[in-house]
Amino acid sequence: MEKQTERLHFIMAFIGGWLGVYALLHFANLFGSAQTSNLIAIVTCLLGGDWAEFGQRVGGMVLYMVAVGLAAWLPHRLTVDPRLISLWIDGAAALILGLLPASTPPVLGLYPLFFAMAFQWCCFPGAHGFVSATIFSTNNLRQFTSAMTEVYLNRDPTYRPKARFFGLTLLSFHTGVAVSCLLWQAAGPRAAWFCLAPILAAYRMVRCSIRPAPA
Repeated sequence: MEKQTERLHFIMAFIGGWLGVYALLHFANLFGSAQTSNLIAIVTCLLGGDWAEFGQRVGGMVLYMVAVGLAAWLPHRLTVDPRLISLWIDGAAALILGLLPASTPPVLGLYPLFFAMAFQWCCFPGAHGFVSATIFSTNNLRQFTSAMTEVYLNRDPTYRPKARFFGLTLLSFHTGVAVSCLLWQAAGPRAAWFCLAPILAAYRMVRCSIRPAPA
């Protein structure tokens, strides 16, 4: 079961990298999971008097908050595993992204990702007791670097599992980035639709993990 949980985590990191770089390629070098930059832009737009973009960015923040709130609320109201709901949302986001024209305003074009990535972050928080985001890399890089330092400079081998886990998470995420970039060169915006394959693989893994064992 632990191995399956780990593999699922790596697939979700792959999906996070794939969808995240889509925003970078298609929507004016904005990154879909970087809500922090959106919050900063809210302040700069407010002070600069750019009311149209201010409204769009506030909408993105609200959408993000709604996704987080739903991820916390739905498990108390539904019997469906929230991870399955997250994967449905990821699939819908991938379909929508492939249909959006290049003329879509950048912030509005990120709305599907703001919602889907926030929900995914809440539903797939890590594995093996490690808290690890599957939608961005900065904390995973920090954890990997600190673990490697403990292993090779402080001579503490107990950190090897941590270094391995976060290293493979980084590899999975950036493999998703690379595959998405290559497919973008061949298929353009519709490259997002190819992400349905790993999303379906993750969906099947979750379904198998919640299937009751035979008596």
